[in-house]
Amino acid sequence: MVPAYKSCDVGLDRSLIGAYGQDDRVCAYPALTAIMNIKEPEKTAVAILADKEEIGSDGNTGLNSDFLLHIIGDLARMQEGQVSIALRNSKCLSADVNAATDPTFQDVVERKNAAYLNYGVVVTKYTGSRGKAGTSDASAEYVAEIRNMLDNAGIVWQTAELGKVDAGGGGTVAMFVANLGIDVVDLGVPVLSMHAPFEVTSKFDVYMCYKAMYEFMK
Repeated sequence: MVPAYKSCDVGLDRSLIGAYGQDDRVCAYPALTAIMNIKEPEKTAVAILADKEEIGSDGNTGLNSDFLLHIIGDLARMQEGQVSIALRNSKCLSADVNAATDPTFQDVVERKNAAYLNYGVVVTKYTGSRGKAGTSDASAEYVAEIRNMLDNAGIVWQTAELGKVDAGGGGTVAMFVANLGIDVVDLGVPVLSMHAPFEVTSKFDVYMCYKAMYEFMK
């Protein structure tokens, strides 16, 4: 069951998008569009669109299965390589949203470590609940690498956590990728009223997410 109304522009300047289910299609769309627009990437580029993230990523279409391992293994064997070496040399952006600060409910976020609409794509070093439980924590070196990539490409970005400790929290699929030995960090679009029937995002942030995905995969 989904809401009957269609997506629409929001705001006096129509700078926002209002629709249901933007978590996480608002990140999947920029990733898919970016890889479709790349003609000759310097290295093998892969966009994985996984299912069931909200219920634990289980099942053969969720990222908690072995299908990503098998895909990379197949690609490595086609070039007479080893899957373990391919995994160690792989890098990943886990495309998932973060919670945008709602001025009406500021008590559930740490304002100096929270995402804001129209401030660009969000880099989330770690997610989880009760601190960092149930997450991967990107290395400082890899975060610096992504930060330099964004700066050099002129992409507007911000960093954020997923709410105050014990007041917010949540997880992404990054930990399943990290368990394969791949460097990974979360990068996505801030969403207002996440998981509500009417979520709100910024067109500017979505565009910055696309630019980040394109720059990363090219």
